[in-house]
Amino acid sequence: MNEAALLKTLLGHTDGVLTLAFSPCRKFLATGGEDNTIRLWDTPDGIEIQTIQAHKGDVRCIAFDPDGDIFASASWDKTVKLWRTSDCEMLAELTKHDGAVNCLAFSPDGKLLFTGADDASIKVFSSPGGSPKDTLDPAIGDIKALAVSSRGLLAAGGVELLFMDLSGKVLKNNDSYLYGIKNLAFSPDGKMLAAATGMEKRLEIWDAEKLEETGTVKDSDWINCVTFTPDGKYLITGGMAVKVWDPVSGTCLKTFEGHTDEIYSVAVSPDGKHIASASNDKTVKLWAL
Repeated sequence: MNEAALLKTLLGHTDGVLTLAFSPCRKFLATGGEDNTIRLWDTPDGIEIQTIQAHKGDVRCIAFDPDGDIFASASWDKTVKLWRTSDCEMLAELTKHDGAVNCLAFSPDGKLLFTGADDASIKVFSSPGGSPKDTLDPAIGDIKALAVSSRGLLAAGGVELLFMDLSGKVLKNNDSYLYGIKNLAFSPDGKMLAAATGMEKRLEIWDAEKLEETGTVKDSDWINCVTFTPDGKYLITGGMAVKVWDPVSGTCLKTFEGHTDEIYSVAVSPDGKHIASASNDKTVKLWAL
């Protein structure tokens, strides 16, 4: 491990940490996990601000809206909740799914929230009110990953990868997977999509304009999660280590080791200076990028 890169280890969760997200203002890091809680941390100091007894099951995904005023959480308990960032007050509880909710994504203007679940559906809600707007049926089974681009393209992952417009019209599908998609991330400019395949140890790079796969990054490790840096130049992945990749050449530029179990989520601070990683070892780590 590069000791100089590890800034903080955040302790507080009592079970595996499954998800995390930086607020757009970069002041906060929200984390959620198998202890059913959401924890809000000050960054980069890593001081815990608040613990929310959020759900009756695993917190599987957290996402901030583009302004950072609202964040949403998805849970194994089949619910989605909307929270006000300033005081962590719950604004709405959404109970339309019939299965565990795995993933969340806000629309570029923050007015819509897309949620994907093990009931094979994608639900669309208003934000922050939480009124149901639509139900999309991609017909690919459980929805394990969602991402919405800055250009309004929706990507959904399960046993297949689908590209859709925000109304749910399928524009492209790819079913060439053994185990399916674990995580999805669009580049900030919306021109690229990265798809993590978990146990297949492969990261796919897609041209989000032409809807064509342009490259593959292969690793010796599982690739459970992926995100772009804010400038779009690099990819960050998590498996047993945090890795920094050049998406053009497929070269691994840095490896950060220190977790003692699988990494389930990675995020980069809005200023591009820090990486946060969430692990089944019950910790969150902050790294200097």
